[in-house]
Amino acid sequence: MILYLHGAPAFGAVERYVMQVAEGAAREANVEIIYPDVPALAPFQELAQFGVELTPLDPELVRDSAVTLTRQLREHIRTRRPNVVHVTDTWPPGIVAARLAGVRRLLLTHHTPTLPRTDSLAGRAWWQASWLARPETIYTSQTDLADDRRRLLRRHVVELGIDLGRFSSEQAVRAHDGAAPVIGTVARLAQQKGLDVLIDAFPAVVSEWPQASLVICGEGEERAALEARAARLGIADRVRFLGERSDVPSVLADLDVFVLPSRFEGLCLAVIEAQAAGVPVIATPVGGIQETVIPGETGTLVPVDDAAAVTRAILTTLADPQRARVLAAEARRRVNERFAVGRMVAETIALYRR
Repeated sequence: MILYLHGAPAFGAVERYVMQVAEGAAREANVEIIYPDVPALAPFQELAQFGVELTPLDPELVRDSAVTLTRQLREHIRTRRPNVVHVTDTWPPGIVAARLAGVRRLLLTHHTPTLPRTDSLAGRAWWQASWLARPETIYTSQTDLADDRRRLLRRHVVELGIDLGRFSSEQAVRAHDGAAPVIGTVARLAQQKGLDVLIDAFPAVVSEWPQASLVICGEGEERAALEARAARLGIADRVRFLGERSDVPSVLADLDVFVLPSRFEGLCLAVIEAQAAGVPVIATPVGGIQETVIPGETGTLVPVDDAAAVTRAILTTLADPQRARVLAAEARRRVNERFAVGRMVAETIALYRR
């Protein structure tokens, strides 16, 4: 039996990863997922059709009582006696509970090791305790493994996969050659993603391309501040906030340039999906982005927090559509070779068998 422990109460790239791996594992073993019972994680219920057992937790317990939660998780794990416990993101109560339950194979997928932490004193203590439990650690990119300074763990790299079938093979690799270019991004609206920098860069783009528009797909705590920023810069009528969308491939299909000026990242599925969709990509050299956006080969890199550089990169991409097409075509070719979901699932299951 494989038991997955997932503590985050939101849905995003990590949660898609959980669903993909659990679905694949369920073809070969009994699988259970324990997770917070919140509306955002309702997509997990789709896994029931593949025989995955779903065990939702009281969200107040997950949020407010680490000691009680750890005790309950430990007892549940002892009762189920799984062969493997896989904690799908760094969740200290899950890691500690599994070790206290005597689990022999404890794996952790450590997404974005460079993520800044703002824990309280108690939170820092739980964080340290989780690493003292010595989980066998999976990183989703070589860059993440290199960035994480923990050297005493048993470590593996299993790169993330994406559902390439969502991006039609008939989609043409595009680059702007008209009068109304659409620049856009798909991201959580958070400080991490540098969307304030993208908005700051856009007035200069509009001065060169008056019909240009900026599309921002995603939701998050920074939305009001970003909308106010666009209004303050006089470009509110040129910026569209789409909110959370389930049809990301369709959103990408409408873009001429994809821009993500992140301040830090893991592997960054948003960039990979833009490349799979054949959109020319501009991004920052952080985390795993450096593995997929290669200047002069598969896209354009700009410094972190440099709005002027973002402006220049957008204008250069719009001014040379043929070069943009060449870079986007090569990026798409490499993504299709490297990031299949089937490969990710197979490599993860191979780890379970060891």
